[in-house]
Amino acid sequence: MRALLLSLALLLTIAPAQAQRVLPGLTDGVQYRYVDNGQPYRPLPPGMVEVAEVFAYTCPHCAHFSPMLEAWAKQLPAHARLVLVPGVYDRDDPWPRVFFAAQAAKSLPVLHPRLFAAIHETGELPRNADAAQILAFASRVQGSNATALKIAMANDAKLLPQLKQAYEFGARSQIDGTPSLIVAGRYVILGNSYESLLGNARAVVAALAPKQKPKATARPAPAKPASPRS
Repeated sequence: MRALLLSLALLLTIAPAQAQRVLPGLTDGVQYRYVDNGQPYRPLPPGMVEVAEVFAYTCPHCAHFSPMLEAWAKQLPAHARLVLVPGVYDRDDPWPRVFFAAQAAKSLPVLHPRLFAAIHETGELPRNADAAQILAFASRVQGSNATALKIAMANDAKLLPQLKQAYEFGARSQIDGTPSLIVAGRYVILGNSYESLLGNARAVVAALAPKQKPKATARPAPAKPASPRS
């Protein structure tokens, strides 16, 4: 009896983890890779699903993927939200630092595509650019707040926790390259093309949609008794 109770207890503790691993209509190892003890990059309200992209400005694949991802994100259902996460491998790497600094300076929407283009299209910035070169380039970009960006780039008190959070997210998600998509912190999207990555991410997001409660059917009003004939 004791052995039976122990077996039941083990099943009860294992079952929830297995249930999370399996998504209806999808297969672990085909559309996604499940991450044990995975956590989203940032907390979201209940029912919301995070789609995180880990990217690097120096990655040519990320540069090509970025506009495709932006267009795809506009079609996300209401329960999903895209968040960008720079790959962090060194706390002094200027590229993730400029990403967070541009966020603080409210210049990221302008600078994000321009940084990719400056490295991979126009050659205005080398891949090994330092912070001074990046700031000089950003000061020439219309719509970028160069003063606020320079201040934010030097603010280690704010930058270091952000860099640490991004590094830890990539590490626990077991990212082995960029670009990578992670849904809900637990599902690393697999695919052999940009299109298949986006298609599989869409399928995982759909599988994680909050279940809608069935609508209560209105009961018909009771029939009025027939009036007695006179």
